Amino acid sequence: MRLTAIFLVALLATGCGAGRVTGLNSHPILASTAVPSINVLVPNNAPVNSVPFTMTVNGNNFGTDAVVFWNNTPHRTFFVSPHQVVVPITDTDLSFAGQANVFVQTAGTNSNTVTFDVSIP
Repeated sequence: MRLTAIFLVALLATGCGAGRVTGLNSHPILASTAVPSINVLVPNNAPVNSVPFTMTVNGNNFGTDAVVFWNNTPHRTFFVSPHQVVVPITDTDLSFAGQANVFVQTAGTNSNTVTFDVSIP
């Protein structure tokens, strides 16, 4: 009898959604579904053939696994916070004039793409 009562309480609690975190619309909240986004690159331009530097990427929902892509090439990325990552930009990255497409990938999800202008002085 006692075992049946425990089973019924557990079944009722599970059926009522106990243990689930829900949002305003009663949908489960999954932290991993947050899409990363870039607000601004600092700096956002440099002259062609300039010296290497560290670029700061400011945005939202960056994870510790975040990787910055420069023209679809992954770069070694350093996590600062969920709102900021930094990435070394090499002389090779700056060897061609034009716009470089930059995005961040976190948990297999890509952010929006922002352009970096490599200009002719």
